[in-house]
Amino acid sequence: MAAAGGLILSAGLLGALPASAQVDAKGSSYTIVYETQLSGSAADRGVEAAEAPQAFKAAYAGSPVTIDVCDDQGTTTGNIDCEHQAVADHAAAYVVTQASEDQSLVDASNIPVVGVANDSSPQSFDVSAQQGLFAGMAVALQKKGCKRIGQVIDEGGESYGDQVAKAVKWQSVTDAYIPLTAPDLSPDIATLVQAHVQCVDMAMLPTQIPQALTAIKQAKLSVPIALPGVILTPSVISSLGSLGNGLVEIISTPPANSPAATAVAKKMHAVNKGIKVDDASLDSWAIAKIIQDGAANVHGAVTNASLLAGLNKLRSADTDGLLPPLSMKPQSNPAALRDFDTYVESAILKDGQQTQPSGFFNIAPQISTALTNG
Repeated sequence: MAAAGGLILSAGLLGALPASAQVDAKGSSYTIVYETQLSGSAADRGVEAAEAPQAFKAAYAGSPVTIDVCDDQGTTTGNIDCEHQAVADHAAAYVVTQASEDQSLVDASNIPVVGVANDSSPQSFDVSAQQGLFAGMAVALQKKGCKRIGQVIDEGGESYGDQVAKAVKWQSVTDAYIPLTAPDLSPDIATLVQAHVQCVDMAMLPTQIPQALTAIKQAKLSVPIALPGVILTPSVISSLGSLGNGLVEIISTPPANSPAATAVAKKMHAVNKGIKVDDASLDSWAIAKIIQDGAANVHGAVTNASLLAGLNKLRSADTDGLLPPLSMKPQSNPAALRDFDTYVESAILKDGQQTQPSGFFNIAPQISTALTNG
């Protein structure tokens, strides 16, 4: 049953799942509502976002678990409608893969929220690592010997810049907060040059990235430049061409050509050969495995209450190697209480590919420092 604004997509629309695939650990029947944006204002969002729920469904192939994919259409109303759907379905879990979503209704119904969740609700299991991407940029650039950092960030993103600035100790931090429609970034980049910055972190609209990188190149500012991988989508990387070479990308899942991702891709494609292996599909597979691990702790029916308890017991959640083993033990810092994935890694872009992956590093202390000092 579809809510008024959200659109529930059947398994048939997202790819058939063969009955011969591996069954859920306990063979338990329960429902998961997966919220994402498949239509709406963002150009091509539906095409890109469809990959992630396909991967999630593939992880459950052959099991009696029902996956209801709810299209929130990129609106607040759609988000609320998807929550209503989870409550109406008596969902055992609610999966969110996009930032800044409301979860008050599912919280009130004691439904665990897994993925991009807030870090304060007792029902939250934030395993997205998105909290750490900016602190991760700080750590990765400091590892490269940088002591004087410059920031090129859209106006309105000051809180993200603060996380980079406060996560580690810098000799100096030079900010360039740019208008969303800035016609020329040369004056902003000149400010960084005058400050003799040794590295740059960036966070901006994808359409502005080529503009910023061109201005940096014209200013002959040859320093490491880091960006959060969440904005470096395949289409953005393709648009950059040679400008993207050498960029330091902070990612929450291993590159698609890594051994772990390759092994998971084989499992995905055994179910649906059409699934594109990217950060979104790998994240969804990891989330599915975490929920399955939590369900394995349940004795009896898997419900929202029993799954919540089962997830809270996890101390070494398995994601088929996509993430380090995760513990669902609450953090000591109240600002990051339910942030359970504090691992990121860096990779270097070369000819449109992620190369030289660093391996995961734990940035929990830096996240805590950034949030405490904020």
